[in-house]
Amino acid sequence: MSESVLADVLRPGDRVVVGQATSEPVGLVQDLFAAAAQIDDLTAFCGFSLNPAWKGAVPDALGITTYCGLGSIGALTRRGRAKVIPFAMSQLSSALAARTLPADVVLLQVSPADADGYHSLGFAADYVWEAAHVARVVVAEVNARVPITRSPCRLHRSQIVIARVSNTPLPEAPPEPPGEVQTRVAREVAKLVPDGATLQIGIGKLSDAVAHALQDRRGLKIRSGMVGDWFPALVDAGAIDTASPDACLASLAVGSGALYDWLGRSDRLGFALPEQLVALIPGSPFMAINSGIEVDLRGQVNAEFLGDRYVGASSGQTDYFRAARRSVGGLAILALPSANERSDESRIVRRIASGFVTSAQSDVDMIITEHGAADIRATDFDERSRRIAAIADPRQRGALTS
Repeated sequence: MSESVLADVLRPGDRVVVGQATSEPVGLVQDLFAAAAQIDDLTAFCGFSLNPAWKGAVPDALGITTYCGLGSIGALTRRGRAKVIPFAMSQLSSALAARTLPADVVLLQVSPADADGYHSLGFAADYVWEAAHVARVVVAEVNARVPITRSPCRLHRSQIVIARVSNTPLPEAPPEPPGEVQTRVAREVAKLVPDGATLQIGIGKLSDAVAHALQDRRGLKIRSGMVGDWFPALVDAGAIDTASPDACLASLAVGSGALYDWLGRSDRLGFALPEQLVALIPGSPFMAINSGIEVDLRGQVNAEFLGDRYVGASSGQTDYFRAARRSVGGLAILALPSANERSDESRIVRRIASGFVTSAQSDVDMIITEHGAADIRATDFDERSRRIAAIADPRQRGALTS
């Protein structure tokens, strides 16, 4: 049924926007692959994917674009098969709304309809929502595993074409336990976060470690592009503000099946569009905590390139850093280990040699490693260089300062 639906709605030259993470319709992506062999000049735009199909036999006839080098799409970007459009999340939503980035057809995964005929996007409120409002047609896979969540992002059955009905487990990214270095970095970060703060930390080992280090805080609020398994743990520890409406909002939830089950039973986390996540909460300092591949002695951050390979994303880092700097008492915090996993290469460098800068030197307040914190606010270049070098791996400090 679904292949015939795509054959009916797709036209040569169409630009197809595919939902990411848990809103990616796995079955419809396979149908798109099949359709690409029959319909000329199709291009798919897909972001952070956990769908292994992108690592398999992707048809040569299908063009692929993305904003990131993460997840399943990452292998395609690294060999040049997928073309990267370097969008911050706020820019991506705006580009779709303005049709600067064309979206002719949208493929996404939704919940079964509620009593009023509305389908939820589940654990997602992101670029696919903007795309759905400008596309010629929205094609949906209705998955019984997608819950109805607290979110304004709902599509009425009259707004979509249902091509598939499934009961497929949502794609998982189970957390990995942080190592000793991440734990030490997280302890340094936690020293800066007061009770009642608004927190943005994302997902990954370091984010998990930071959240664990904050379990003794109280009244924390969440504004994060991605939320992982650390969120239920913070709630259970009593660290989260459970009294204020919309205290905790995210665009995506990505993690284990246990996380999805917990979120499906709870309304503690709402889902909101990227522009809502950088709206400040009066009286709650915004603490934007992000990481990078490297940072130089000027405070410039590269979170995208490893050598000449695109492995990250600009994502929402700059948006969140700038929100934090507008916030009374807020901080734009860059947190990273001082060296790579082999401890043979410093992640603090004299200058970002590749020239690829994700966050500018004027966007960062604090740089944190396991060796301490460098406060670079209101510092000249000489002073900030000294402060940043002082938290580098001790074996690398001499090379940085000589």
